[in-house]
Amino acid sequence: HRLAMKTSKKKNPGVAVTAIVTRIIHGDSIKGSDDLGNYYNTQAELAQHQAINRDGWYATNKDWWEQDGGGGYGGSTDEEAMIGDGGGEADGVEGLAFLDRLILESSSKNNSKKLKFARAIDAGAGVGRVTKHILLKRYDCVQLVEADSGWSKRSKTYLGRKRAARCTFTCSRIEELDQDSDDTSRIDLVWLQWTLQYLTDTDAVETLQNLAARLILRTGILIVKENRPYGAARQDRFQMDTPGVSGRYDITRSDDHHRLLFQRAGLTV
Repeated sequence: HRLAMKTSKKKNPGVAVTAIVTRIIHGDSIKGSDDLGNYYNTQAELAQHQAINRDGWYATNKDWWEQDGGGGYGGSTDEEAMIGDGGGEADGVEGLAFLDRLILESSSKNNSKKLKFARAIDAGAGVGRVTKHILLKRYDCVQLVEADSGWSKRSKTYLGRKRAARCTFTCSRIEELDQDSDDTSRIDLVWLQWTLQYLTDTDAVETLQNLAARLILRTGILIVKENRPYGAARQDRFQMDTPGVSGRYDITRSDDHHRLLFQRAGLTV
């Protein structure tokens, strides 16, 4: 399965990145720190710490998304609650442009592996921002997968009756999505944005494998957009926020860190 990767400095639109992985990423090269001052010398150290704290961190994140007043990042709109600022529309414009470049790139290749535009999955959909601004503009129907039942229900109102009629709504954590819950042979595209950051590395790999297994062979594409280290932070080090300090679990991974997860999931970038 092919994977198209987009990166961004926190919530700002990023530069589209498409490349072929020609080198092997080793876990010993992945390093970083958390907001408690702990330093991790390898990805294995990080994974062990994540496994110990996983259930507690996920429970805190669940409460964070469900809190009174809308949950998430707050703000005056559902989109601000999703991403933490008012840049949702601009992000949608940039995301649609990225998708169109991918479509153009595919169509310009003189082969039979043309992209199809019947069905897409919005994985970790939240209120349906990506579905509204991007996916429904190019795909016939979209399956929104969202773990929080409140946001899943609210997405129907957010999208409006006509858009919602072209969608199906699945309330499930993406790493626990039942492979038998939908027809897994006809998904043309999966869009996964600002979602892996809330998962442990082990769950992120399982999620990527699970979603990739739903794609049409040869032409199916999984698009991932995640944050990367920014500002004064080292670009080759992950930054992990923990509930005790930041109020939620969240990890900003480096480019190589993401590529290690893709590699372990068996994806081609």
